Amino acid sequence: MRETSHDDLRYSGQEGETVTVTVDAQNTVQMVEYTLDGNTQSLPAGQSIQFQLHSGTNVLQMVFDSAPAGGTYRVVVRTVENEPNSECVHVFTHRGSILIEEFRFFV
Repeated sequence: MRETSHDDLRYSGQEGETVTVTVDAQNTVQMVEYTLDGNTQSLPAGQSIQFQLHSGTNVLQMVFDSAPAGGTYRVVVRTVENEPNSECVHVFTHRGSILIEEFRFFV
């Protein structure tokens, strides 16, 4: 898989390719939900999201909350060919309201 736009959270890959996303909460209790293929789940601390790409656009929506406000989430997408250590790192800071980010994977 390759990152096509860091700021827009866009990637391209091959059908059947496995994507792994990890989340590390800093200065907050991890409160993360994600939606993939219409299925919403919570993401407990220490667990990762893993899925295989299917044809078309694969959308991973992540919702972050923080108690107290101001916590930071480090989100790592693996395995990204054009990034150091095959990892693409995103850092999101919670500023008081729920934070929603959408990652898009194109096949």
